[in-house]
Amino acid sequence: MTVQELIDLLQEHDPEAEVRIMSQDGWPFECSIFGVTTREELADDDCECGRLLGRPHDDGCPAAEGQEQEDGMEGRDVFLVEGQQERYGSKSAWIAAQRC
Repeated sequence: MTVQELIDLLQEHDPEAEVRIMSQDGWPFECSIFGVTTREELADDDCECGRLLGRPHDDGCPAAEGQEQEDGMEGRDVFLVEGQQERYGSKSAWIAAQRC
């Protein structure tokens, strides 16, 4: 799913509604969202520039060379970071989400 596809899906809903993550279809849980980050913001062993979390790498830093990683993962990939488990979820969520 792309960021734009997620935005399009969310535009159909009440902008004041809480957003949760339904995880583990075998034993579902509703979880809050802790925050959002990108692969580029995550710690990188190849970093030589001493980049602070949330800041781009300096030019010439091996971790910044080309945004694409060896395994096809891109630095611009976006992660919704799971927060606290709120309650048990529903297995029906996966069926309902397929209709979108």
